[in-house]
This record gives sequence, C-alpha cells and structure tokens, in this order.
Amino acid sequence: MQYVLKIGGHLITENEDSFLKYSNLLQNLAVKYKNFHIVIGGGKWARNYINIGRKLYLPEPYLDFIGIQISQINASIIYKILAEQSTFAFIRNFDELIQKLNEGKRIICGGLFPTISTTTVACIVAELSKSMLLYATNVDGVFDKDPNVYKDARLIKKMNINDLINIITPAHSSLAGDYKLFDPQSLQIIKRSKIPVRVFNGKIEENIKRALENEDIGTIVTS
Repeated sequence: MQYVLKIGGHLITENEDSFLKYSNLLQNLAVKYKNFHIVIGGGKWARNYINIGRKLYLPEPYLDFIGIQISQINASIIYKILAEQSTFAFIRNFDELIQKLNEGKRIICGGLFPTISTTTVACIVAELSKSMLLYATNVDGVFDKDPNVYKDARLIKKMNINDLINIITPAHSSLAGDYKLFDPQSLQIIKRSKIPVRVFNGKIEENIKRALENEDIGTIVTS
C-alpha cells in the first residue's frame, strides 16, 4: 500500500530540538520504507509570521502565502536531509507534483496554494497517488470533542467520513494559519475519492513507524 504521511507543523516546530528529532526520524524511515510521500505543515513558525502580518493588516491571501513559504522552508530542510540517502523530489507547485508523480517519484512538499491547508495538500497527493493518508498530529486520534478543552472527550477508534465531517465542520475556521485538524476542502477530497485515513499521535515517534506498518493505532476513517 502507498501512503502519504502528513506531519503536522506543530510537531516539528515546537523548538529546534523537535525539528532535528523528526528530521532524523524521517531520514531513518525513508531508508527502510519506500512507499510513502511526505507533506509538512508550517506549524508555530508559520503562525508567528502570520500573526505579525495580521497585526500589520496584511490581507488574508498574503498571509496564506506567508504560511506556504514557511511550510516549504520546513519541507526543503527535511528534503535535503532525506535526499542524501533516499529518492525524494521536492515539490513547490501543482505542475511539479503531477510531473514527479507521473515519473514514479516519491515527493515531499509543504503548502502549494493559497486558501488551502497543508492537510488539503496531503489529501490531494493521496488522491493523485491512490494512497492512504497517515496524519501525524498532537492528539491520539479523532475525538467526539476537543480533548484539549474537554476532559471527558472520547477517542473514536473507527468512523466513516460523514461522521468526521459532522464533528469537524462546526469548529472550522478559514483564517490563514488557523485550520483545525481537517478543513472542509480536505474532508470533501477524502469523501469524493474514498481515501482511507489514519489519524494518530505523532508526538510518540514510534507511532509513525507503526502507522507505516498499518498497525491499529489512533483513528481509522473509512468511506
């Protein structure tokens, strides 16, 4: 099975040590496993710059562009580390994405378009490459409500895409840098192409390896 591994930017940008930790982890996994693409988010560093831009009254499309640039910087650094021992192509736009996938290349990228999150980018890559989406985030999976706010939030081990849409959509924000887990565009791509998804806690490094081995962790989302 092919996979698209989405690494939430908040995981790698917590501090410099976390960026180094995940870079080394992905380097080791890329040598062992040959069947996955990588999409990297912008994380805290993107949000910091977006917040500065918002205080300067920059328009939302330009703030999106800032977030894309930061996520691409994150991805380009990791690409440079991976490229020394494995075959990845670093992607900056949609045309390059199509070209490299058609060439059978593994790809790594950050954001690609204004107004869409890197999660939506990961869904597009999964759709084009007929892959399962592995979403490494900072919670154990999908909960019935925000586990960072509600102590009684319940982890849902298995659900279908319509249930996920019903849980996620009411909490959605479309502001740059403010996407929560999934946004409406990513959900619709998952639904239309019946992309299987696993959401899991990527703060536990071993979980990324376990997800690539299709172990039963986190939440599995089916069509």
